[in-house]
Parts: sequence; structure tokens; C-alpha cells
Amino acid sequence: MKSYKYLFFDLDHTLWDYDANAGETLNELYLSYELDNYGVASPLQFRDVFFHENSKLWKDMDAGKIDKFYLRNNRFRIVMEAAGANMDNVSDELLSDINTNFLRECSKKKQVIKGAFEVLDYCVGQYDMHIITNGFEEVQSIKLEHSGLDKYFDKIITSEKAGHKKPGEGIYKYALKHTGARLEQSLMIGDNLFTDIKGARDFGMDQVYFNPSGNTHMEEVTKEITELIQLLGLLKN
Repeated sequence: MKSYKYLFFDLDHTLWDYDANAGETLNELYLSYELDNYGVASPLQFRDVFFHENSKLWKDMDAGKIDKFYLRNNRFRIVMEAAGANMDNVSDELLSDINTNFLRECSKKKQVIKGAFEVLDYCVGQYDMHIITNGFEEVQSIKLEHSGLDKYFDKIITSEKAGHKKPGEGIYKYALKHTGARLEQSLMIGDNLFTDIKGARDFGMDQVYFNPSGNTHMEEVTKEITELIQLLGLLKN
């Protein structure tokens, strides 16, 4: 693998363990709001339905079909309906309150992807490291701070700040301009084949696809890993 100077990391699902942190938060919300009284069978059902519906919403947002306001205003209504809740008893105020508390509490959770600190400890001082994320501006910095990931990164580039979302080339242009990175010396590391890998590849940036589930695909990638710690072997070669 060629020598790089600039490393660009995705945040959610790549370094910050979204599934673990969101799952913990959803369990807490189910209990605190007593969602069984609204017809949601269990915390596990609430969590599973959330992940299914939230994933679809984020795919629509990444594709430009919806915006963050639609996602925020409708996410838990969609989840509650899909979970079989009695919607006659579910007020707009309740849904808004659940969403507000989800964003606030989830962003404070500290679990990171296995191997994240080992990789970053090795890379710090050897590479210029930055974040490129489509996540919401107001919560990404909280995630980084509470998890202890913030100390490793110089620039936190969000789609809202850049005015462009991955996979569009605009956010990558913004990243190079605001970090001083050179394209030929830059590497994007992320878990999403569409936003992270295809986006970087179309822009001409090398990529490492973090594929912990070993999902099969037909995309052309520079390198692929199933464990984050494997990134060290690539960088050292």
C-alpha cells in the first residue's frame, strides 16, 4: 500500500459504535417512557424496529430524498407505527420529546468500535487525521468529546458545515481545502460503500472499506478490512 500523509475517517459505525450506543439509549427510553403502555411489546422490539426504519431514512437522506428535518420530525412516528403502537395514544409532544432525548443521550455514550483506540494511538503524530461525516453538526462533536475520540483529530468536517453530503464530491473538495491535504496522499476509511467508498473513489481518493460483517459486494475498493485493527497492517506495509 502506498504511503499516505492524510487520513480521513468516517465517524458513526467506523469509530464510534452507533449500534451499541443507540441500542443502550433506546432501551433506556423504552423504560423511561413506559412504551409498553403504548403497545410496543419490548425494548428489543423497539430497538430492532428503530434500526430497520432509521437505516432506511438515512439512506433516503444520503440520496437527497429527505432532509434532516424530515428525519427528525418523523423518525419516531415511523418507528412507533412499525412497532405496533396504538398511535391514537401517541401525541406529537411525546414523539418530539423522545427524539430530543434520543439525540441528547445517545451522543453522550462512549462505546467505540473495537480497535479504534489502538489504531488511533498508532496513527497520531504520524498522520494528519480528520473526520468526514454526514452526521448532524450539533451532535457529532458531543460524540467525539464524550467517547475520547476528539483528541486524535484536527478537523471535524460535517456535511452541514461543508454544505455538501457524502458521496458528493463537494464535501471532499471542502475537506482538502480546509485541511491542506493533498489528494494523492489522502486515504478515506469508512463503513459505507455508497457514501464513504464510492464517494471517495469517484473523487479520486483512495479508500479502505471497513466491512465488519463481511458483506459481499461488487464495488471496487482500494483495500478492505473486517476488523479496524487490520488498518495498521495496511499502513505499515
